[in-house]
Amino acid sequence: MKRIDFLIALLLCCAVGCSGKGEPAVPEGGNGGLSEKLTVSPTLQAHMVMQQNKPFTISGTGTAGQYVEISCSWEGKPGRVQVSADGSWQYTVTTPEGGFDAQQVTVSGKQTFTFDNILVGEVWVCSGQSNMWWPLKDAEGGLSEMIGANASLPIRLLHVPQEQASAPVASLSARWQPCTAGSLEWFSAVAYFFGKQLVEALQVPVGLINASWGDTTAEVWAERDAVLANDAIREQALKQDATPRADAQAPYRIGSAFHAMIYPLRDIPVAGAIWYQGESNMDAPGTYPELLATLAASWRKLWKAEAADFPFYIAQICPYERAFDYRVPYANPAMRFAQQQASKLIANSGVICNDDIGDIHNIHPRNKQDVGKRFAFLALEEKYGKAGQPRSPIYAGLRINGRVLEVDFSYAGAGLETADGTSPTYFEVAGADRIFHPATAEISGHTVRLTAAAVPEPAFARLGWSYTHTTNLRGKGGLPVSVFKTYDWVEPTEEP
Repeated sequence: MKRIDFLIALLLCCAVGCSGKGEPAVPEGGNGGLSEKLTVSPTLQAHMVMQQNKPFTISGTGTAGQYVEISCSWEGKPGRVQVSADGSWQYTVTTPEGGFDAQQVTVSGKQTFTFDNILVGEVWVCSGQSNMWWPLKDAEGGLSEMIGANASLPIRLLHVPQEQASAPVASLSARWQPCTAGSLEWFSAVAYFFGKQLVEALQVPVGLINASWGDTTAEVWAERDAVLANDAIREQALKQDATPRADAQAPYRIGSAFHAMIYPLRDIPVAGAIWYQGESNMDAPGTYPELLATLAASWRKLWKAEAADFPFYIAQICPYERAFDYRVPYANPAMRFAQQQASKLIANSGVICNDDIGDIHNIHPRNKQDVGKRFAFLALEEKYGKAGQPRSPIYAGLRINGRVLEVDFSYAGAGLETADGTSPTYFEVAGADRIFHPATAEISGHTVRLTAAAVPEPAFARLGWSYTHTTNLRGKGGLPVSVFKTYDWVEPTEEP
């Protein structure tokens, strides 16, 4: 009877070991002690923000057959994992609800690594070209934010170095930093203002990952094989792949920034991404929606995330005077409209309009605070379920009623209005001849009714189809309505 009891106890011990809850059996050649050698992957760092309520995998290398012990301040007892035969180990924990109390993770072998001052909250990737990169020190209101910053502010910053590579880079070289005047000086202003608004609204810490680079096309940020596998965008992408940028340091090969700046982030759980780019793709706005959809899909695949769990929000570029010799007419409004189309093509996406804060003489408007806030409004409503956030109405559809064109708008909330109380400006209509004439516009709830004496049989409409002319039409929340067109041909001539 005693022998049977012993065998039962032995089987129970083996079961506990195999479940991962206890210490597993020592393989042949192992001594069962704490690992003589130990490294920890830089995915885990002091001062970071961990995404709340998500699995987080801690990994590294050690002595095969020996053990690594992991202690998390939010868990009741430490866990233990055995180093595999190839010298690697990994251990997955589940993060708690977000909060402002600092947490600590300790990883021990024969030596101990302590990662302290960790916060748990929401983590976002912030990427794009120069308007996302634009540093806080050069933005409106940026200096006062820097002066008032201190390390207790529950925003943490991960500034990814501008690097490019022809193959994926496995390890992360960037370091998480608390908010100080020094760490904020060259950090993305848009990202910072976005994070600040989220902290105020959600009352949890926010981690911001800035991976941006001026004068880059979207092709360099997407996974190379995904771009080349897409017949709709391959030809244009290969043209970009063979064309160095005006900034000789900027990457231009497909996937080169993805490999060096996005791929190393893959093991950091995130809430989603915000994207501010487009100026460098204005030669081909027609392929941009499909290109951006391919980029978003490749990022979601990298993070092993479903679209529902990984929002991808887009900032429209601003209007500014035609300063370059683009290959297509009306390149700037065409790109702004293409970004709207991309937001409709990409699941769990959205677009913010910045027409009212642009500087027509500067491709880099200094007002980054409103851009960041508008990103936050979009995330708060769509990701976090906080209804009633301000949002820019966008074109939804067209009806022809005799001499009248009726244009409908989505996200118009309580209706439409104009910034100055006059009739809506910069609407145009055309008939079958495709010649556009200024239209008289009248607001009716979520709809604008258009007529033009010169167009008795209207068929097409557009709004603000210009580099510099922007409409006074707004949603009742005060945010601008951006450009649109109701046709798919490319204008044969440039804007006068």
